[in-house]
Amino acid sequence: MIDSVDKMLPVASLSSKKLVFSAAQDADRALELGVFYLAVPDNIDLDVARQFGHDLLAPHTSYRNIPQYGELEGFIALDNNQQNKLALQRERWDAHYPPQIARFGRQLDEIGVAIMREVLGQSGIPDTLWEKASGGYALGKGTAFLNFVHYDTRSTALGLRPHTDYGFITILDATLPGLQIQINGEFVDVPVLPNHFVINFGEALHFITQYSNRCVGAVVHRVVTQCPENPTRHGIVYFANPNLDGLLWQFNAKGDAMGHSSVTGLFAQLEQRLTY
Repeated sequence: MIDSVDKMLPVASLSSKKLVFSAAQDADRALELGVFYLAVPDNIDLDVARQFGHDLLAPHTSYRNIPQYGELEGFIALDNNQQNKLALQRERWDAHYPPQIARFGRQLDEIGVAIMREVLGQSGIPDTLWEKASGGYALGKGTAFLNFVHYDTRSTALGLRPHTDYGFITILDATLPGLQIQINGEFVDVPVLPNHFVINFGEALHFITQYSNRCVGAVVHRVVTQCPENPTRHGIVYFANPNLDGLLWQFNAKGDAMGHSSVTGLFAQLEQRLTY
C-alpha cells in the first residue's frame, strides 16, 4: 500500500544563505533519505519561470529550435518515458534563455551551493578540501543544468522510470502530483507542498561523502504515468553537478584521501549499475 510522505519528509529554509532545519533530527532524516522540502526564497519569481515552461508547449515557439549539444542539451524527448524537456547547462543560459530565466538559474545556483556546503559541513570533511571533493561546485563552479519539463501523454510509458540522479543535488519544482520516492523498497507519493521545492541528493554526493562522518543517501525516485484527461504536468529541474571532465575525491574527516574517480568514469559505472 502506497502512503503519502508529507508528514515524513523534513522541511528546511534558507537564512543568510545557510540551510536551516527546525530540528537536528530533521537534518539527519534529510541526509539519510536523500530528499527534503525547501521553502522557496522570497527573492525568486517562480511564476515567471513556470510561465516560461508552460509556453514551451506552443508548437511554434522558437525555443524548440535550440540546437542539441550532444545527448544532454536542447529540446529533447526521452525514450521509454513521457518526458519532453528543454535542457541547457549553465554556460549556455545567457545565449538561449531569456535574461530573467538565466537569472533564475543563477538563483538556483546559490541554493545548490548553500545546500552543498551544508552537507559538506555536516560530513566533517575539512573545508579546505571542499573544492577538490566537489569538482568545484562547492565554490560556485562545477556544472549546472536548468531544465523545463512537460509530460507527453500521447505515450503510455511510465512518466519517468525509477532512477537515482547521478549528480550532487536536484532542485525540483512541480505543481502537480506524480513524484514518488522509494523508502524501504516501496514507492510512496511525495505531495506537492505549495511554495516549496523538492530537493533530491544524487550519486555523486553519496560518492564524495562515503568515507566521511555523514554519508548521504541518493534517493530512488520516479514519476507515475500521466493520463491524457489530467492537466499537463510541468516541472522545473535544476541539476548540480561537478565539472563533467573533472575528478571527484573522497576524503574522511581527517582530510585523508580515500579514493577518487573521474566524473565520466563514475557516471559510466552508474549508467551500467543503476539505470532501471
